[in-house]
Amino acid sequence: MKNNNINFPRFTAQFIIVFAIILATIVITFTKVSFAQVNSAEEQVTQELAQQGISSQAYKSINSFFDGSPEISLQRYNQQLIEVDVAGRSFFASNDGRYVFTGKIFDTLEKTDITEQVAQKKRVRKLAEFDDKNQLTFPANIKELFAVTLFTDIDCGYCRRFHSNMTQYNDLGIRVNYVMLPRAGKHSKSYDKTAAVLCSENPQDNMTLAMQGKYSAKNTSMNTRCNKNLNEQMLLAAEFGISSTPSMILPSGKLIVGVLSPEQLLVRLQQSLPSK
Repeated sequence: MKNNNINFPRFTAQFIIVFAIILATIVITFTKVSFAQVNSAEEQVTQELAQQGISSQAYKSINSFFDGSPEISLQRYNQQLIEVDVAGRSFFASNDGRYVFTGKIFDTLEKTDITEQVAQKKRVRKLAEFDDKNQLTFPANIKELFAVTLFTDIDCGYCRRFHSNMTQYNDLGIRVNYVMLPRAGKHSKSYDKTAAVLCSENPQDNMTLAMQGKYSAKNTSMNTRCNKNLNEQMLLAAEFGISSTPSMILPSGKLIVGVLSPEQLLVRLQQSLPSK
């Protein structure tokens, strides 16, 4: 009688070898495709930069300096400098990419701080993109003349001083947009109190109470939307490099740290208007 039993160890070994070959082929193919996609993306970037007069070598040097950050972008600032944006922060580099400048750069001919000029333009652009729902607005009481953005902390003494004059600011035609920045960070009492105010039915009124130390968050039901909005506001502050409160951004993008009286703020706003 013939033995029809299958040799399982031999069959299993053959199966494993075939499976390993197939798996290796898939991995090699996938790797080749991935490398091709990366190379294609890099070629597209270098071609776009070449149109601005930025060499591929400059791009590689700058990209390497920032550890190949996927959030890096380059653009020509002028004939001498390349503007570098990394995760929302702006730097400058030399034409060949050898030197990266992380501090202030001044134009001695124009007598201007070009680092601050770039920062101001960025602030204006980012605030225009920022969702209005993530800001707590106190509108002007007369025809609006100006609008400012104030990064504020619900438990900051100087912020409370500013808020105590809110009616006077609004009476001068100044709209104030609050972006909340609890400096104690997440999971702090300030953070929880701020989230509760934003979640309440009357956030403007409750912000005033909170600034007076009279608001209790116990009766406010929290939800993830409030925390998400607050977190986005804190991220914007971090992107702007703002860590102290009150910090105000004028319509021009200029940053002012500290408190200005209603009259002082109106003068500064009028002075910030472009000359005719």
